[in-house]
Amino acid sequence: MDGQLKRVLVVDDDQTAAAFVQAALEQDKYEVVGVSDGLAGLSHARQELPDLIILDVYMPRQPGFYTLRDLKDDPKTKNIPVIMLTGVGKRLGITFSTQDIYDFLDIEPDVYLEKPVDPMYLRKVADRLLKQKTEDRGQRTEDRGQRTEDRGQKTEDRGQKTE
Repeated sequence: MDGQLKRVLVVDDDQTAAAFVQAALEQDKYEVVGVSDGLAGLSHARQELPDLIILDVYMPRQPGFYTLRDLKDDPKTKNIPVIMLTGVGKRLGITFSTQDIYDFLDIEPDVYLEKPVDPMYLRKVADRLLKQKTEDRGQRTEDRGQRTEDRGQKTEDRGQKTE
């Protein structure tokens, strides 16, 4: 990473789980902020634009699935990577996948993880998503530079035709 603190928003009503994520990520120079429900997470994400969001599924006020949908529908937050981290599958004896979430909402998180998760694995996934986000942003900048270069070439070509 680039040495600057990466901001992570943890949206989880389980304070023990939120503290676990915070302890796991702050070791790697992440700045972690937690909120306890989906609506508060959505509001915080829109105001602060974190680099990464870690989102629980089952929460009061607004479940994580709907928070994910609202995040991905909002132009300001749609490109923020989201990890869904939940224990609801184990509690209910069912499993979810990113495909299940996509089938349900027509969107999907970047990564879906079941609690409990190994802290080193969580850091690795967060690092990978943030690195990918940085590379994607660099690619878009490179693409814009190429389009500018192409326009300059077309202008130059027109100039040659008039000579």
